[in-house]
Amino acid sequence: MVERKFANFALKVVVTHTVTYFVVGAIAYQLLTKPLYIGEKAIMATFMRTEDEPELWRHVMVWFFPAQILRGLLMALALFPFLDTLISWNWKKRFLVIAGIYIIFGFWASAVAAPGTIEGFVYLRPEFTPSIHLTVQPEIVVQGLLMSSWLAHWVRPHPQPLS
Repeated sequence: MVERKFANFALKVVVTHTVTYFVVGAIAYQLLTKPLYIGEKAIMATFMRTEDEPELWRHVMVWFFPAQILRGLLMALALFPFLDTLISWNWKKRFLVIAGIYIIFGFWASAVAAPGTIEGFVYLRPEFTPSIHLTVQPEIVVQGLLMSSWLAHWVRPHPQPLS
């Protein structure tokens, strides 16, 4: 019973995370962040694999979806002990809590020195200007809000059958 409940929940987390991560990331890349990865001012290319280097980029193409599935599973593991509580709350509260956990703990307050994180502001070299830190924010925030909204809708109380 618990295994089935977890599998059902994990599938929902994996799907909501992976789909929103891919779609929002693809849109943000085209509209906002592509110059950070390729071209003359490709600051991310100093430490990341980019499409400008096809041999290195193949690794990303092979591991992108498996990595997102693993991330979704890890998120499901962390949230699962609280599932009954989440289900007992209304949509708005579920949404705000999931979004807060994802965006605040998963991004802004994470211990990773990445553009857009607090640690990134502290540890990244000055070439990572405030403008770069702000450029990545819409992708993270929009993806987190969409994933949280979808998951909050999907993880809701189910009506009890009439006796």
